[in-house]
Amino acid sequence: MSRLIEAERWAKYLFKKYPEADEEVVLLSVWLHDLGYYPIPTKIDQAVRSEERAKNFLEKENYSKEKIKKVFHCVRSHRSRDIIPDSLETKIIARIDSTSHMTTSMYFDMAEEDKTSKKEFRVYAKMNRDYQDLNSFPEIKKELTGIYKAWQELIKNYEKIELE
Repeated sequence: MSRLIEAERWAKYLFKKYPEADEEVVLLSVWLHDLGYYPIPTKIDQAVRSEERAKNFLEKENYSKEKIKKVFHCVRSHRSRDIIPDSLETKIIARIDSTSHMTTSMYFDMAEEDKTSKKEFRVYAKMNRDYQDLNSFPEIKKELTGIYKAWQELIKNYEKIELE
């Protein structure tokens, strides 16, 4: 399943818990937040690149300036690097990015890539960052603790297997 589809599913899940969230802003942000990865990675931070591409798209679609501003903020702050999520919508986007990693094959894909290229496993740090990101929504963190621990165990056991 696509990570974007899973992120959308998480957004819809959080709308039930936080009905005051602006669904249109969140769903647009879900689908636009990773545009900066494509077509090829660059040295430009992907959140910055995604924000630029989202702006071009939404302006062409004649979205209201108010909605565009909110979507930009969600897209730019979803990685919590240079801009901290400070609204409910930005926090939802930043955290569903992390939750969707836990409920798709992303961690295993990272581990497999590192094993194949004989690199140190980056996935442990990624899992820990994603889990810590959930501090904004303690009830979601509690729900995902078992999955987080299961991923740690699975990756640890996979790492031990000597594949050629």
